[in-house]
Amino acid sequence: MFSSVRFGIVAGLVLATLALVACEAADATPTPRPTWTPRVVTIIVTPTAEPTNTPTPTSLPTSITVPTLISPTAAPAGQTGPRIAAPVPVADNPLLPKFGAFPPIPIPSRPSNINPLTGLVADPTKLQRRPIVARIGNDKPVRDNAWQAGLSQADIVFEELIDVLGSEYAATRYSAVFLSNDPPLIGPIRSERIVNFQTVPMLDGALVNAGGSNGTRWLFSQSPLVNLDEYFNQPAYCYIQRDGKVFYMGRLYTTAPRLREWLQQKKNEVAVPLYGFSFSDRAATGQPVTSIGLARTPWPPSETVQWKYDAASGTYQRFVTGAPQTDVSYPSVTAKWGNGADCIVSGTQTQTPVRMANVVVLYAQHEKTDIIEDSNNAVSVHITLTGKGDATFFRDGVMVPGKWQRQSEQEFFKFTDAAGNPFSLKPGTTWFELVPIGYQLDLK
Repeated sequence: MFSSVRFGIVAGLVLATLALVACEAADATPTPRPTWTPRVVTIIVTPTAEPTNTPTPTSLPTSITVPTLISPTAAPAGQTGPRIAAPVPVADNPLLPKFGAFPPIPIPSRPSNINPLTGLVADPTKLQRRPIVARIGNDKPVRDNAWQAGLSQADIVFEELIDVLGSEYAATRYSAVFLSNDPPLIGPIRSERIVNFQTVPMLDGALVNAGGSNGTRWLFSQSPLVNLDEYFNQPAYCYIQRDGKVFYMGRLYTTAPRLREWLQQKKNEVAVPLYGFSFSDRAATGQPVTSIGLARTPWPPSETVQWKYDAASGTYQRFVTGAPQTDVSYPSVTAKWGNGADCIVSGTQTQTPVRMANVVVLYAQHEKTDIIEDSNNAVSVHITLTGKGDATFFRDGVMVPGKWQRQSEQEFFKFTDAAGNPFSLKPGTTWFELVPIGYQLDLK
């Protein structure tokens, strides 16, 4: 067995470059495959040898020229003026949120037993905890072998496009949020991405991940997020042996009880006041839609998605490349927690279809960066989820076009319908699909 970060850290830190340019027009319909004209700025890193024993944060770069964005020759379509001037200090880095007091705005009054992420009744003591945000892999071998665990027990899930090679997105990945439920198995845990700066701060959550590239790791080292990078928190994780070339995709797991123990040991388990979403039991009024498809470019063809509405349960069931997506679980999962510990599963495996009460499509600007994420030289993607943008809401078997808005990454999204009236989700779980501006859904 080898440590998951052997894939994410090279023996000597190398020179890296980072730039950000627009990948799409705001009014593109339908969305073409993304194209970019990279602008380059150099990041200078002082090499540090990889530690041979217990890892410590000093293995991260200790000296770096702040990465900046270079203004494109012409402003992107739909925008005016240069994107950003260079250079900028760390505090103004466009890839890093501006962290302030939390919560950034007053919390609405609600009963102590109402989950702010689902609108459902829950154990009040469980709501007085830090949300867990787990990076769960969506690679085809993982789905085909039924290795995904925890999705059906998540309060909310974000799905985003990751890693661009040329003009193609490599895959999608999930950020599954757990507050009221404690799944006995979560995974497979995969690496962090800079999109997590857009979703985790509003939760003040603990980011559960398998590490990341040098550039990504450095950016996270500059933020106050609770980052449970496996490399620095190995006793919080365990491994399930896999054979063949897909071994690394589906070997790293954890459990919610173990994560809670670890947060307490690290003194990071605290009550987090969450603004939450707006919920209503009243059925939405809109265009009837029973099938939501994400199959057009630039969505990866190996991961085409369909959500089918089931009127009997009032939920949307998820299908990927035509097959129902399932979530595995076991009655008990333990480990001899420590470096390289194996997960010990007991009892009969159960598989549960992934269903959600709401599906929300958020349209946002996607931009290519020069953060190299893998050995194929695929690069990371920056997704802007501040300001405002279009949204499409699906609940109760109908579609409601609308808008999302928020001023900072620490704020929750506020939703309105097309007329500007506040829009409420159905009480229950929600899956957020993050797509490029102008992306066209296949609806039936």
